[in-house]
Amino acid sequence: MNYSRIPACVSLTLLSFSLAISLAPQVPGNQQQSTAKTSEQPSNLGSASKPEDCPEAEQLRKNVQQLTGEVQRLKRKVTELEKDRLASTIQEQLEKEEQRGEALQLHLIEIAEKEVPLQTRLDQVNSQLRPENLDRALSGVGSVHPEYAREELKRQLLSESQRLMYQLSLLRQDRLRTQASLATTDAAIVRLKIKLTEALRP
Repeated sequence: MNYSRIPACVSLTLLSFSLAISLAPQVPGNQQQSTAKTSEQPSNLGSASKPEDCPEAEQLRKNVQQLTGEVQRLKRKVTELEKDRLASTIQEQLEKEEQRGEALQLHLIEIAEKEVPLQTRLDQVNSQLRPENLDRALSGVGSVHPEYAREELKRQLLSESQRLMYQLSLLRQDRLRTQASLATTDAAIVRLKIKLTEALRP
């Protein structure tokens, strides 16, 4: 082996290991103590090389320290990026839920606006269906058979009343579903706000 290009501290270590290998087969098996002493000599030679005697080893140690610091810095940077990504994802979810909540609230207002005139008309029809009001409605109408006219008017009012009640029933069912969805959305908004606060916490 050509040792001219290898640092002295590294060459000394390689030489020590080579000497130990070359001496090992020549020691008899019954001379264990002598073998132990012989094997210790290369170790002592290797330990005689101190870090300050080998500039290349010291430079290598500095490089390792520098790389270790760089790895730690990159790890911190990755952690910060993951934290920002998580916060951004939660923020997007929160905005969607808030938009959904606003849409549901607007829908509740629309339902109420539709219910008011229907309920008003239903109250009027129910009032007209009272016997005294039916008679009053037909008092100025001349007819050979007033009872037939009375029954026809009553039938029309009952039909309109049933139609109005059906429409109001559909609106009330829609309102209940919307209110349940809004409650779920509000709960999701609260949870997302808590998660966002935790994600932004230093």
